[in-house]
Amino acid sequence: MIAHKLQYICVLVLVSLLIPVSLMAQRGPLRNSRFYRGQSNYGIMRAYVGSGTSTYFGDLCESGDCLRARPMASVGFNYRFTGKFSLRGELAYLRLYGSDVDGKNARRNLSFRSGNMEVSGAAVFDIFQYTKFYSQRQFIRPYVFAGIGLIYTNPRAELNGQWYSLRPLKTEGVEYARIQPVLPYGGGVTFKVSPWLDFSVEVGYRWAFTDYIDDVSTNFVNNSTLPPVAAALADRSHEVGVKPWDTVDGKTWAEGHKRGDPKQNDGYVNVGFKLEYTINPVIRPKTNVWGKTRKPRFGGMQKGGFNPVKRKRR
Repeated sequence: MIAHKLQYICVLVLVSLLIPVSLMAQRGPLRNSRFYRGQSNYGIMRAYVGSGTSTYFGDLCESGDCLRARPMASVGFNYRFTGKFSLRGELAYLRLYGSDVDGKNARRNLSFRSGNMEVSGAAVFDIFQYTKFYSQRQFIRPYVFAGIGLIYTNPRAELNGQWYSLRPLKTEGVEYARIQPVLPYGGGVTFKVSPWLDFSVEVGYRWAFTDYIDDVSTNFVNNSTLPPVAAALADRSHEVGVKPWDTVDGKTWAEGHKRGDPKQNDGYVNVGFKLEYTINPVIRPKTNVWGKTRKPRFGGMQKGGFNPVKRKRR
């Protein structure tokens, strides 16, 4: 129940972050907008694409010798509010992988891989103040970010040459949701390439609200109560010649024996490279509410204004 409530809260917060950005993108910035406050770098909108790697951390990888990077790609949109603060929305596809083979729990012999979709919104804070005009921004600009998002997960494992989705099998007798909240945070450095183009290098960690990104969290169940495929994927220690000492049938671990660590949730690190395009690098002239450029007003041309006397010809 708590996980479901957190999902709804995350969705509401995410929507509240993304809707204003979307509306402002459709409306377009006006120089007399309150977001500018007299500065030309406010209201700047940027779209970006990125690629990089994602590395899983969790029950199947608790030390550095088991880290495995997998590909990641992203697209996003950024709207600047002040000289140091902006909001962004991002959609990413990433792959995750974890295995006991090279870790400290090699005797457990569990593994997984998954293709995941992530949507997130984050607040971005620049370390250095932007210059007055966006086109004159610094060449190197470090930043930090933090936000909230959702990830769609589907852990799978291989058995006899065939891949199976682990969630429907309930290998620990637990039913968990495929969509889970995550908290993204991290930092990066942006480099100015041209007046319209930037290049960024970013490292961010995603702390998940679940311990089931890898389908491993709590204890072994009674294997005799599971379907054959689920039983084979729930306890695979016999495949590497391990004879469990805490057992009933002499082949599998007894019900209640520790399988994972529920005290620590899973997470992953994204290392990305982004190419950012500025949608509106030049500020438009000041306009009125009807979108027309304001015309100069002269006293002699207004009603009741001063009318100069015409000179007579000599």
